Amino acid sequence: GVARILAHEAGVTDVVVLQAALLHDTVEDTDTTFSEIEERFGEEVRRVVEEVTDDKALPKMERKRLQVERAPGSSPRAKLVKLADKLHNLRDLNRCTPEG
Repeated sequence: GVARILAHEAGVTDVVVLQAALLHDTVEDTDTTFSEIEERFGEEVRRVVEEVTDDKALPKMERKRLQVERAPGSSPRAKLVKLADKLHNLRDLNRCTPEG
């Protein structure tokens, strides 16, 4: 998915970016914590994952607003992961367009 886009289409070789791409939804979708990511993958990976992770406790529209607001100040690594994630999501929509 996201890591494949970065590695094969964008030619990204930065291991931190690729690891963060693999882990980008982990905190949102599992019980994994940022501390656990740091313990296993290091502080740099944790920082990127933290930058691209939404707070699921917030309403969806607020999460989207914060994404737009925070994007310009994101690190270059986080921008790569976020853009590849958006591209992956758009391709999923194109493949599996919801009915209605």
